[in-house]
Amino acid sequence: MGDLYLTLLGPPEVRHGDQVLLFSTRKELALLIYLAVEGGVHSRKKLSEQFWPEGDAGHGRAALRITLLHLRHMLGEGADVFPVPHLLIKRDTLGLDLTSAIELDLHILLEACTSARASTGTTLTMPEVARRRLLAQLQRATGLPRGEFLEGFSLRDAPAFDDWVRFQREYWHLRTSEVFDRLSQMQFEAGELEAAIETVNRWLVLSPLHEDAYRRLMRLHFAAGDRAAALHAYDTCRARLLTGMQTEPTPETVALASRMRTVAPPRRKEASTPPVALSSAIFLDGPLLGRTTELSTLIKAYHTAQHGQTQVVLLEGEVGIGKTRLASEFLAWAEVEGADVLRGQAFETGGQLPYRSMIEALRPRIERENAPDDLLSDLWLAELARLLPELCDRYPDLPAPVGDKSVARNRLFEAVVRLGQALAARTPLVLFIDDVQWADAASLDVLHYLARRFAESQTPALLLLTLLRGERYAVRACRVAHWYGTRCAADPSAALPSHRRRHPAPAPGIRGERRWAVSGPGTLWAVAVY
Repeated sequence: MGDLYLTLLGPPEVRHGDQVLLFSTRKELALLIYLAVEGGVHSRKKLSEQFWPEGDAGHGRAALRITLLHLRHMLGEGADVFPVPHLLIKRDTLGLDLTSAIELDLHILLEACTSARASTGTTLTMPEVARRRLLAQLQRATGLPRGEFLEGFSLRDAPAFDDWVRFQREYWHLRTSEVFDRLSQMQFEAGELEAAIETVNRWLVLSPLHEDAYRRLMRLHFAAGDRAAALHAYDTCRARLLTGMQTEPTPETVALASRMRTVAPPRRKEASTPPVALSSAIFLDGPLLGRTTELSTLIKAYHTAQHGQTQVVLLEGEVGIGKTRLASEFLAWAEVEGADVLRGQAFETGGQLPYRSMIEALRPRIERENAPDDLLSDLWLAELARLLPELCDRYPDLPAPVGDKSVARNRLFEAVVRLGQALAARTPLVLFIDDVQWADAASLDVLHYLARRFAESQTPALLLLTLLRGERYAVRACRVAHWYGTRCAADPSAALPSHRRRHPAPAPGIRGERRWAVSGPGTLWAVAVY
């Protein structure tokens, strides 16, 4: 007796040792498959009724005995078999011993699914050994499917078995999509765009109507700098959905295509450039050297925000050290992922102009919105018009905002919050303010209010702020930290518990590279860029 291997993701095939088994009847194969997939033991009465429903009970039991005899012969099982035979045969029950050197492609796929589910969020922060192990497991699992579960196989005279096949087919179709989804996500995060595109294309061969796969393919092509290919993927998605399901793509997919038509894609890399990690691969005009940890922190914060846990990230560093470049790399990545990105800039000479940073972030976004009144009611549009008076030109019938100064400020802040919540209800929101050390007090107050209200309402939003490092701005850094019940440590290494430090602290006078987190509930991340 040799090992038994069943490949069921596609037309079924059974190998016993080195030999491919050829069954004399379809029901012999069907019975073996059923016992292998279900596991355990089953009553002979139930099996005979399921596989031979057309005759009486005696006919069904006799047919089961003959089928079982043929199976034992094919598997080389006799009374003196050693080691333990595959089949578990009793007077009234029948089963398959899954511990007797039996392997199913389904089990390999299911193990990969379990591992993928256990590694939620980005894998860039996983230990390298664990990441490579998961990657290899997913690659093996995605190489197994040759089609749907038992593709092309049925028993026309056993409707109960065919019903079981349909249920199993749907279940394993979903599990297959899970592993392709996770593998392509890992490859995308690592900057392995060609490999990720190949993975998604194989996914779409198996699931030609899977809209999530098309969105992933669109983002991959766009990240590679190929807007035409990204929009072609959208057109293919739309055509197949119309043909196969008589439906249009979801608003999420339509919005993604619309963004890709208006946002400039990252620069295309030279063909000779070797694959590199995400932090130096796909976004702007050159590698972002030595920032893998910081970029991974930003990506992790984004994935956390996606699930309704509002995040605030403060990037702190000296002049010219790369804070804005790091933020730009991340924002480009977030836009490809489908985030709605708002950008504001504070200026050293602008501190006396109230709300300047927030106006700069909000105005371009409102101008791009075809119908702002779809986002806010007239009441809140009128309040927002305090910051953006051009709204009164678009909507001359807006009511006058409340004139009472004691409540006007709160109503204005609430209008900004409601705008952010409306945008984030469509797709995760990222609000970026550069050089926050120069932001006016009013803009800072709005940011504080936004962060608090977003957190209370579990809005999928991330606030990203850059801060110039230095004694002159220490008070501003601690003020931002104080919003979240935290304090900024003067020594970057002191802010991390010892078990979370990635590197020893740099010696005095030596420029180091360190990520540090402000102690607290985890809403605020502080990343010191050296």
